[in-house]
Amino acid sequence: MPRVVVAGDANVDIVVQFPRLGAGENGATIWPNPEVVGGGTSSNTAAAAARLGLDVLFVGTVGDDPYGAFASRDLAERGVDVSGLVCDRELNTVGVFAFVDEAGERYLWGWPREKQSFKVIDEDRVDFEALRSADWFHSSGMSLVYDTSARSTITRMYREAREAGVPTSLDLNLRVDDGVLDPEFARALEAVMPYVDYLLGSGPEEFAYLGEGTWRENARALAVDGRVVVVRDGANGSVAISGTDVFEAPAFKVEVEDTIGAGDVYNAGFIATLLEGGSLQEALEKGNAVSGYTVARQGARNTPTPDELAEFIDSFN
Repeated sequence: MPRVVVAGDANVDIVVQFPRLGAGENGATIWPNPEVVGGGTSSNTAAAAARLGLDVLFVGTVGDDPYGAFASRDLAERGVDVSGLVCDRELNTVGVFAFVDEAGERYLWGWPREKQSFKVIDEDRVDFEALRSADWFHSSGMSLVYDTSARSTITRMYREAREAGVPTSLDLNLRVDDGVLDPEFARALEAVMPYVDYLLGSGPEEFAYLGEGTWRENARALAVDGRVVVVRDGANGSVAISGTDVFEAPAFKVEVEDTIGAGDVYNAGFIATLLEGGSLQEALEKGNAVSGYTVARQGARNTPTPDELAEFIDSFN
C-alpha cells in the first residue's frame, strides 16, 4: 500500500447551514442544526486519501483542548496515522465556522484568533526519515501563510522530500486581499516552488493572481522544470498542464449540497490515482469524481471508498 505523508493544518469545522425557506412540509422553513466535523485543508486531504485506501501519515499540531481531541480522534477513526500529530497545551485548535448558503457555497470564519495551533510545526518533532521513505508528500499553502515554524518546517519537508526522490504536491490556498496577492505569502511560495512536482489550485480564485495573464496563461507559465500544474475550475472540471501537453476532464454534474473542502478531497483522488499507476488524464477524472461525490453530501469528510467511487462513476456511464 503506498505511503503518503500529509503535513499541515488540522482543526474542526462548525457547519451552519442557511435556513431553507419553503423547503419543508407545507412550505415551512427548515432550520438545519449546526454540526461539528473534522476540518483543515491538509487534514481533509489526508482523511480522503485514507478513505481511498492509502497509508497516510499526518504531520501537524493541535491544541490540548476539546477541538484538538476531536480533530485527532476523527482522523484516527478514518484510518489516518496520527503519530505525527503533536498536541501542545500552549496552543489553541481553531474552530472554523462554515456558513453554507442555499447553493452550497461556504463562508468561513475561524476562532480563537490567537495561539493558533495550525501555525506551529516544530521540525524537531518531525520524523524526516518517514518522509524520506514515503511514496508521496503533500501539503497546503495554509502552512505558508504566516512567518511561523509551520512555514519553515513545511519548506524543509519539501526540500527533504525532493532530495530523497519523493514526489511532492502543493495545494495553493492563496491569500488574496482586494485582488492583491499577499507579498509575504508570495515570497514563501517562491521559496517552496522549486521542490513542488504537482501544483494544484483553483483557476479563477488562485492561478488568476499568479501573473499578469489569464489563469490559463499563468498556470502554463508555472508548468516548467518538469512541474505539472493542475487547475480546478469548479463546475467546469479540471485541467492539467505538463510541458506542452494539456489534459482536461469535465466535472461530474451533481446537485451541490456543500462545497466545503471540495478542492482538498480532489487532491486525494488525484494523488491516489497516480500512486495506483494511473495516467494524468485518469487522475483528473478521479479527482473530479471524488470532489463531485463529496459536494453532493454535507461536509468534506463524506468522501468515498474505492467501491463507492466506482459506483458513483458508473452511474454517469
